Amino acid sequence: MCSKIFPFTSKLIPKVFQCSIAQSRAVQSSQISYLKKIEQEEKENKIVIKATYYDSDRVNNLLPQTAIHSENCGACPLCRIGIPVMHTDVLIISQFVNSKGGIMPRKVTGLCKRMQKRIDYLVPMAQRAGLLMNLTPDYSKKDPKRRRGWKRFNTYYDESTIKY
Repeated sequence: MCSKIFPFTSKLIPKVFQCSIAQSRAVQSSQISYLKKIEQEEKENKIVIKATYYDSDRVNNLLPQTAIHSENCGACPLCRIGIPVMHTDVLIISQFVNSKGGIMPRKVTGLCKRMQKRIDYLVPMAQRAGLLMNLTPDYSKKDPKRRRGWKRFNTYYDESTIKY
């Protein structure tokens, strides 16, 4: 499967490492320390443009790079990061939902069994709560416009009741 994703690496990298590359790219992450400040100086008919790196103001809110790209490739991306994912974390959950609103299989996501079961549990919760409106199947009764009676209202969940 990994050779289908990365056909150009089949001869360069052993298959064990190809699979770990595919799993490490499953969750999108942002870069921490790649902010540049561009300065322009004029000296004796020359324009000098410098780019200097500086730390973000939000460093305490970002994940450390060691948590995202650790050497332990056996762990799935969500276990490696170590953040508890709830049904309100729509940006994380939406990465595991296809364009028609279905949940992607475990082979594609690269998640462990426990986290795949948790995502399978959280996606319908977020859809019923009205948080994934544009990622709900057209024929589904999870869309509030298709519900009738008391079911047409969004469902609110207590985060302490999430089992998985």
